[in-house]
Amino acid sequence: MKKPGENNNMYAEAKARALNPYAFAIDGSVDAAACVVFADALADEAYAAFRAACKGIGLPDPSFLDAAALGGNAGAACDDAAECARGPAAAGRADAPQEGLRAADGAACDAARDLAKDLFAAVEALDPLMLVVADASAARRLTEAYRESIAPDSHGFAFGRPYAAFSSFQRDLADPRMKQRDWALLKAMRKSAGWLK
Repeated sequence: MKKPGENNNMYAEAKARALNPYAFAIDGSVDAAACVVFADALADEAYAAFRAACKGIGLPDPSFLDAAALGGNAGAACDDAAECARGPAAAGRADAPQEGLRAADGAACDAARDLAKDLFAAVEALDPLMLVVADASAARRLTEAYRESIAPDSHGFAFGRPYAAFSSFQRDLADPRMKQRDWALLKAMRKSAGWLK
């Protein structure tokens, strides 16, 4: 992770402190206008394609945030923190005990809630103008973190920030039609921010 600008003002110092716990999961400039959030591993080709696409919409050199690194196996153990909060009975399990979660489920769900908090804190500390969501797993984790629906293969707003989300940007690179669709989503995201000149 690169350090914020060398202008030693209180905002840069506060940003550096806020990002310090997440530095291991961030690649690129912490002052980038766009942040690519991914949970599935990205190949070098996907990194290069994201950099080129972001440059093409006027947001060069995006930062990359590895959502999977933030939570380790927490996301795999319990990807849906909202379901965890409701308990097994709410998930439709007839055999679910009325007293709520079993201890193992509870630990996994606590880890998923911590992941959601960390992901929210990391994105907000980066404070990008726009979010690019690389895969469905990252979209699911961001949905939990922001408590707003971030649907793959769409664009919209999360916490007032424009986003473009993909089921698998990396997989789409192999199909020319999907690449065109992804490019259109990125351009639509960029156009949705009329305040950004």
